[in-house]
Amino acid sequence: MRVFPPDKPTPTQARTQEDNKGRSENRVIRTAPLTAEDVGFPFAQQGARLLRQTQGRKDEEVALITNAPPQRLDASLWLRLNRLGWGIESGLHQRLDVSYNDDRCRVQSDKGMLVLGMYRRIANSLYVEWQSHQRRPDHVTTTNFQTLMAEEHRARALRFVLAKRPSLNFSS
Repeated sequence: MRVFPPDKPTPTQARTQEDNKGRSENRVIRTAPLTAEDVGFPFAQQGARLLRQTQGRKDEEVALITNAPPQRLDASLWLRLNRLGWGIESGLHQRLDVSYNDDRCRVQSDKGMLVLGMYRRIANSLYVEWQSHQRRPDHVTTTNFQTLMAEEHRARALRFVLAKRPSLNFSS
């Protein structure tokens, strides 16, 4: 008799299996109610252990804490929400980390980090708008956009910024 991972989800245990980019992925979550005093996190009401198993990679187990009570956040929902969170990491955060070298930034001033972060997010928004006008949007990258804006000593970028009616609707 198999006890864990469960075949059918329960309020405290759930499992998903999927193929992601040709790799088999298995995620298993086990939740338990807890108190803030148990774990030293204010307002904590529930904890979980999440095991991620991906073909060709080392297993990864992480601990999760939330202030959502078990009645509002069962294991299946928590597992689904955790998976959806990776869409953010592989979208905006991936572009910030890779194209704008966000993780290697050495700015230490709080205000400097805030301003730089705002400009990077504005640049990312402009990229997403520009990308939507491309013939094959899934084949262009942030680097393509940066290169295009940098042509002719940044003339295209300056024309865009200084225009009365700016438009990114031009071909690459």
